[in-house]
Amino acid sequence: MSDAWIRNAVAEAVGAFILVTSTLLVVGAGATPRALTYGLVVVGLVVGLGHVSGGHFNPAITLAMLLDRKIDVLGAAAYWIAQFAGAALGAVTVMLTTDREVVEAGTPRIADAMDVGGAIVLEAIFTFAIVLVVFCSVVDERAPLSAYPFGIGMTVAVGAFATDALTGGALNPAKGFGPAVVSGEWDAVAAWLAGPIIGAALAWAFYRFVIAPPGNTPAFGRRRPTYPEPVPPPGPSLLP
Repeated sequence: MSDAWIRNAVAEAVGAFILVTSTLLVVGAGATPRALTYGLVVVGLVVGLGHVSGGHFNPAITLAMLLDRKIDVLGAAAYWIAQFAGAALGAVTVMLTTDREVVEAGTPRIADAMDVGGAIVLEAIFTFAIVLVVFCSVVDERAPLSAYPFGIGMTVAVGAFATDALTGGALNPAKGFGPAVVSGEWDAVAAWLAGPIIGAALAWAFYRFVIAPPGNTPAFGRRRPTYPEPVPPPGPSLLP
């Protein structure tokens, strides 16, 4: 694997680590602060690291980019390993710096009023919205470049707020996986794993076959790189 892919994977791991750490630390603050924290940290991470790795931090987004051939299988596997590892490390860090109960409280759970099927559907719907916004604002060259970090982050915040009390509002397999590794609570794994995967695949299909201009496959790397781009050799120094 090239140094560029390693750099990208490290960026994805760091992003997932920060995402899980920050969202777990506000778990007792209420649904609105939890949703805003989730959305705003995504905005910051996309702005800060989007030009490095593409700013996925979510295995479901990586899956959609793989389906759209914006990343190959090897690159996607590296991203997935990095995302899950970073999320698990974030949960471990919160446990070590606060208490295990904080991580347990932040592990996604399905509400008593919901069944597993309903939870999967809700996670799929709002992950669909997130991935669709990613494609329409980042992949689609017709969209203004300045809007995409806030568009993605605010869609995440809305989805998190809408699903918080019902599914735990993961909308991201890594965000469910990290806390579950520490807490041992796997009852909602179908919701935070299957739901985002289904939603991401449907969003990709909807964008590619309905929304995208016919015959148009925009260069993703020009806007938010997914593939490592070759680094040109340094030119002659201007310093004495």
